[in-house]
Order: sequence, then C-alpha cells, then structure tokens
Amino acid sequence: MVFEKLLQGIDGGRVLDVACGTGQFTKALAGSLNSFDSITGVDVDETFLSEARHKFRSEKFFFLVASSQQLPFEDECFDLVAISKALHHVEDPEATLAEMKRVLRVGGQFLINEMHREGLTQAQESHMLYHHLRSEMDNILGISHNHTFHREDLIRLGDRLELKDRVMLEFNPDPAGAKDHENIEEFSRKMDDWIWKLEDYPEKSKFAEKVETLKSRFREHGISRPPQLVILGRK
Repeated sequence: MVFEKLLQGIDGGRVLDVACGTGQFTKALAGSLNSFDSITGVDVDETFLSEARHKFRSEKFFFLVASSQQLPFEDECFDLVAISKALHHVEDPEATLAEMKRVLRVGGQFLINEMHREGLTQAQESHMLYHHLRSEMDNILGISHNHTFHREDLIRLGDRLELKDRVMLEFNPDPAGAKDHENIEEFSRKMDDWIWKLEDYPEKSKFAEKVETLKSRFREHGISRPPQLVILGRK
C-alpha cells in the first residue's frame, strides 16, 4: 500500500532494482508504478536470480549477476533506480549508492527503502536480535551482512545523494500476529536452518544456544518486522 501511493503517478521507464534477491521488491515496483518499459534486477546470488527469473517470465524483466559496487551499465542509462531492505547487506553502502546515482539519468528517480532500529517495540526488538544473529552467522559463512542501520545514519546517506524534490516517509509493517504460534514457529524454523548450515563450523554450539535463547524471547514478546524508512527523490 505504501509504494502504491508513492509510485502510482510515476512512469518508471527503464528501472533498476539493486540487490533484488528473489524479486520481492521487483514485484512491488511492477505493481505500483504507473508504467515501466523494463525492470532489470541485479544480485550477487545466482540462486536468488534463478528464482526471480522463474517468477517473472515477461520480456520486460531481466536478471543478472552483478556487484552493487560495480554495476555493469553505462552512465545515466536508467530512469529509476531502487534498493529495498538490502543496503545493510552490501560491503560499502556509500559506494553502492554512488554507483546507483551514476547509472541514473539526470532527473531520474532514486528510491531507497531500508529498515532501521530506532523506537522499536518489544516484538520489533526481537526481530532486530534475530536479524543481527543472522548477520553474524552469514559473516562466518563469508556472506556480507551487516547489522541494521540507525535511522540517522540512513538519513545521512540520503543527504549525501543531494536529491531534488525529496520525499521521506516512515512506516511500520502490520504488527498483528506478532505472538501468533505460526508466526513464531516460522522464524524459529528459519533459525534452525541457519544452524544446519554451520554444521562443520566450531561456532555451531555457541550459535545454537543463542537460537534457543531467542526462541524463548519470541514466545514471551513475539516477533514483528521493524520500521522502514523510505527516501524518494530526483537526481
């Protein structure tokens, strides 16, 4: 709903979705923009991209392996660039944003959507701890994954882009169901899968203990996704 209202009057033209993963935000862009000519998604994980290609079979969608810090595109070749809930995954956020700005035409739209860790409820704090635990495990596995941003750090990154006609808004995902059994079990199963990936690592037992502690917290306080900050402006 947030992006439908924000993007409904925008003709996207050539769109770039950076760190697109399996295409979750690609779908939001396609469904929210007034129109678009094409959407190109880039990510470093071919497994994710393969799933995205399976979801989007239209000739308007393209997915390719690429680093967000070295985008394989010419200057000013996109009309809209976006990154959603992935800025904390990249090794150098400023370099990623600079590359996105480079490939965006003058007057084009720049969109950032990123979660942060300010003003959290108990259930949202559970998600922050869950996410930070995942980032620690990913780093052991050699996967770039940082802790979530402070809100002011996101604003500072947005300021450095010097966007025109900037709109900034914040929203909270629906907290309903934070303590529902199915919700808690879903997050708990994901953590169990993480531990399985650490099977051959000496840190496994330490992280297994942390997982059980977090499961207890979920049962007491629930778990709910954190607030998100959206920045939209023109180059």
